[in-house]
Amino acid sequence: MGMFFIYSIKVAICLAVFYLFYKLLLSRDTFHSFNRVVLLTLMLMSLLLPFVSIPVNKSTPVYDGIVQLGHLMAVGLVSSDEEQSGMTLIQVLFLIYMIGVAVFFVNEICSLVRLYRLITGKDRVRTDDGVNIIVIDGDIAPFSWFNNIVISRSDYESGRREIIIHEKAHIAHGHSYDIMLCNLLLIFQWFNPAAWLLRRELQNIHEYQADEAVILSGADAAEYQLLLIRKAVGEQLFSMANNLNHNSLKKRINMMIVKKSNPWNRIKILMTVPIAAVAVVAFATPKAESLSKEIEHDSNALVNSVVRSMPGTAEHLAMSAGEAGDTDMPAEAAATETAAADSLRGRVAGITVGASKDDGRVFNVVEEQPRYPGGTNALMAYLRDNIKYPAEAVKAGIQGRVIVQFVVGKDGTVRDVKSIRNISPELDAEAVRVVAAMPKWVPGYQSGEAVNVRYTLPVDFRMDGGPGSESQKAAGSNIAFSDDVYYVVDGVHVSTAELKKISVDKINSIEVFKDKCAVEKFGEQAKNGAIVVSTKK
Repeated sequence: MGMFFIYSIKVAICLAVFYLFYKLLLSRDTFHSFNRVVLLTLMLMSLLLPFVSIPVNKSTPVYDGIVQLGHLMAVGLVSSDEEQSGMTLIQVLFLIYMIGVAVFFVNEICSLVRLYRLITGKDRVRTDDGVNIIVIDGDIAPFSWFNNIVISRSDYESGRREIIIHEKAHIAHGHSYDIMLCNLLLIFQWFNPAAWLLRRELQNIHEYQADEAVILSGADAAEYQLLLIRKAVGEQLFSMANNLNHNSLKKRINMMIVKKSNPWNRIKILMTVPIAAVAVVAFATPKAESLSKEIEHDSNALVNSVVRSMPGTAEHLAMSAGEAGDTDMPAEAAATETAAADSLRGRVAGITVGASKDDGRVFNVVEEQPRYPGGTNALMAYLRDNIKYPAEAVKAGIQGRVIVQFVVGKDGTVRDVKSIRNISPELDAEAVRVVAAMPKWVPGYQSGEAVNVRYTLPVDFRMDGGPGSESQKAAGSNIAFSDDVYYVVDGVHVSTAELKKISVDKINSIEVFKDKCAVEKFGEQAKNGAIVVSTKK
C-alpha cells in the first residue's frame, strides 16, 4: 500500500509537468486529433515513468541491513511506534489520500448508476448506423455515452440535425473511452489539479472535433454557433458523458474561426523527451529514493497498525494484553509477542506462515526487511551487553571492522552466521558468537509472505571506544566512525568530529559507498569508503 502511495505521488508530479508543457506549447494549436493523441500519450507516460529505473551507483542503506556493531547505524527508517506515539505527517496525508480515493470511487459508481437508469426504459430510436437515440421527457442538455445519444423530446422533434451530427461525432471518435480513462485516473489523482486540468483540455478537444464535424457536414456556421449559445444554459448532470455544452463556449467558437496552425508546430512534441528523462533521473536520485522509502514505511506502518487493532485478531489481543505492562520487555518476550502478529499478517496475505514450506530460497532485498524484536534500541542494548573485547586482541592492539553476514529465517531464527571480512581470529569469532546467539527476529516479508532474508552487520572493534569500553558507554546515542572514511551530511563534506555530534535519533537515512563506487562518486579522497548521512528536516 505504501508503494502505491509513492507511485501516486510520482504520477502526480509527471502529470503536473506534462500539463504545463501541453498548456504552454500545444493547447492553442488546431491539430485536434494530434493534440488528443498527445494528451492521452502524456497520461500514459505519467503512469509508466515511475516504473522506469536507471542504473546508479547507490549505496546499501541501513534500512536494508547495514549497521555498525558498537554504534548502530540503523537509523534509516524507524517504525513510527518507536519514534512517537501519534501519527506522523506522512501517515496523516496517506489516510486523507485513501479517504479521498474511496469517496471518488463511490462517486463514479453513483454517476454510472444514474447514467444507466437514465438510458434504460426510455423511448429509443435506432439509426441506420447503429446509434441509439434515447428521447427524454423534460429539459436536458444533449449528450452521448458510448453508442447512445440522450436528447430531450423537444430537441428531437424540432429536427435539429446539428445536435445529432455533433453527438455522433463523439461516438465515432470514441470519446467516451477517453472520459472513462480520465475519470478512473481521477479516482487515484483526485488531489492533483493537473489531472483535472488535463481532463478539461481533453474534453475541449472532444468538442472541437465534434464542432468541426458539424461544420464539415455543410451546416451554417453562424446558425450552429447561435444554437450553442441557446443551449449554453443546459445542465451538466453526468461527469462520465460528453455533453453538448460541456466546455467553454467562447473557446469553441474561437476555434471554429481561428486560422489553422502551421503543421511544423507538431515538432514541439519532441520536448517531452528531455522532460521525461529529467523525471526519470529525478526519481532515481538518492534523496528522492530516501524520501520514497520513508513514505512507503510510514504508509505501511499505518496500514499495519489498523490491521493490528482489528478486534478479535491474535495481534489485537497481544497488543491489549501488553498495554498495561512495561514496554521495555526482554528480547525473548518481544519475539514471542510478535509471533501472533506475523501469523496474522500471513493470513491477511492469504498464507499461513507457520505452515508455509521453506524452499530454501534466500532474498537479498525484500519489501519489508527483518528487524530485531524491540527495534534498533533493543538491538543496540543487546550488542552492548554481550560483546566482550577478546583479551588477546587487546594485548596485541588489534582493532578494526568485522563484517558478519547471516540469514534471518522465515521463522525469525538467525542462522548461517559467518564473517565475510576478517580482522583477527579472536575478533572474528567474537562477532560471530554474539550474532549467532541473538534471539529470534521479526522475519522479512515479500508479497505478504515471510521469507528468508540475508542480512549484513559491519562490526567495529576499537579500543578507544569499542564495544564494552567506558568511552562507548559514555557516548550515549552519538555516532562514532572511522577517521579514514569520507563523510557527507546533507550534501556537505564533514569531519569525523562533526559527525560525532549528530545524535542517532536526528538521522533520517545513512548510505554506504564502497571501493570503486565511492571513488567514482567522491574522488580519491573516498578510496577507503564513504558514508552519506541525511538528517531529519
